[in-house]
Amino acid sequence: MGHSPIAAGAGRDRLSDLDDGLIGHILSFLDAKEAARAAALSSRWRDVYASVHTVSLELPERPLHDGLTDLTYILRILRPFVAGVTAALFARDRRAAPAAASVPLRALRVCMEGSVDYSTVGLWVTHALRHAAPGLELDLRLGRDPVCWGIDRKRVHRRPAVSPYRNHAVGGTPLNLDPVDPSLPADANDEDDAVSSDDEMPSGFGNRLYIGELPRPLFSCAALRSLRLGSCCLSTPEAVSLPSLEVLRLTHVRDEEEHVQRLISACPLLADLMVEACGTVTALCLLDNTRLRRLAIRFCDNLATVAIGASQLLSFEYLGAIPDNSFLAGGSGGGFPAITSGKIDTYAAFPDEPEDLVKLSSFLQLFVATKHLHLCSTRMGSCFVNLPEFPSLTHLELNGRVLQCDDPALAIAVTCTILSQAPNLELLTLVFQAAPQDQESQQCNGPYRGRIEGELVDVHLLHYDKYDTIDYALLMVNTPVPPCLVNRVSKIELVHYQGGRAQRALAKFLLGNAPALKMLYCGFAEGPEWIQMQLMREIQGWVINETASKEFR
Repeated sequence: MGHSPIAAGAGRDRLSDLDDGLIGHILSFLDAKEAARAAALSSRWRDVYASVHTVSLELPERPLHDGLTDLTYILRILRPFVAGVTAALFARDRRAAPAAASVPLRALRVCMEGSVDYSTVGLWVTHALRHAAPGLELDLRLGRDPVCWGIDRKRVHRRPAVSPYRNHAVGGTPLNLDPVDPSLPADANDEDDAVSSDDEMPSGFGNRLYIGELPRPLFSCAALRSLRLGSCCLSTPEAVSLPSLEVLRLTHVRDEEEHVQRLISACPLLADLMVEACGTVTALCLLDNTRLRRLAIRFCDNLATVAIGASQLLSFEYLGAIPDNSFLAGGSGGGFPAITSGKIDTYAAFPDEPEDLVKLSSFLQLFVATKHLHLCSTRMGSCFVNLPEFPSLTHLELNGRVLQCDDPALAIAVTCTILSQAPNLELLTLVFQAAPQDQESQQCNGPYRGRIEGELVDVHLLHYDKYDTIDYALLMVNTPVPPCLVNRVSKIELVHYQGGRAQRALAKFLLGNAPALKMLYCGFAEGPEWIQMQLMREIQGWVINETASKEFR
């Protein structure tokens, strides 16, 4: 009886038969630490890491309660990570002399919390530029501090960024590292350092830490295709030329506005731009960036005007306070680009003044041709009850809170008001945000602090009461059904659905008035399975079109 080819080769390492270039390409999709471990598999794999073309390392977000002091965290976590990045870069050159040189570097990605000495960053950047392949991607999100805000626009309470160096950003001495040896300096392994009262905390501890001046060759690299910088100082030279750069993302860049503008203007092929939390920028001129296709402005509270001349602009994202009417301006050639995808996220729970609704409505006039619109506010839809008509809109996503204590009739009325302005809507997505924590819970870093294990099992976001019936007839009074819901909407998505009186009433209204519905998706918030099952059965009974497919998760 013969053996199949698969069975015959089952005991052989066929992966090792591949050439180094192909194996290196496969390993490039792994974290650099995992890719480097492949060298220990066998002598055949000893030099494979030199064929890895992407070095990617991300420091996991520090737990809220890890039991470590900040200095101990620096010594045990930050320093080894920084040393690991340096080792991962230079290990690509570690190969026997007769062998071929390492492959060109396609991407360097480093994302970390805390900060790193600018000399070390300069070493990374210089090495990456020296070994750059065409289309180089450079992603340096350093000193990572969550730019994430709660839906109520309060910063998430986390520890401040920390630095493993006594002098950071504009000076200081880098760690005494062997670029090839990832081992820590002797003092980093000395447990006495973590508890000694003679140790001083790093200079500037507890404040945002910035990386000092980046190497000048970075701003004239013809191979650079994608650049992402976080908590860095640009200090751009007078002459900047990035002829191949297509993606630029800047976060927490504190340079003067002229440096940011100079960098952006030096990118003739720029197609994707994000400016995030750059407080010094008050105006942007993008008239020369004619190939821009995606623009994101996030948390730039001092930014007053953005001049756009890109006729190819397709996607726009704005996260911030309600902007003035003049925030976006078209080029001197005339009209505003026909944006097909827009995301507008405002700080306001409810507009403080009636004029704010007028300003927001005027701002949204720029997006009347969009096909996909994402509207986010603290209370779902609360800021968007005075919308213009969107005749081309086919996908609408509403993001915000619909709380257990909210008035069901108001939640339905607000949603219907918005839907009435989208006559050709086909896909409706509702993303339900969780209720806010009280101030005391936020200061204690979450609702779970101080709870015993048994209590944590019962902590969840789901709400269900079989005796809490919904007076559907009462809700229908003075609530006209939007025409798009009756005639056009074929798919409804309920994301992070928690139940509760207001959410259940809204879901029942929508599903009970959508005869054209073909597909329903519902993703539940975390909670007991029996509550999820009860909510699922309830929702299934509300769908008026019995032939519609239903997916629950």
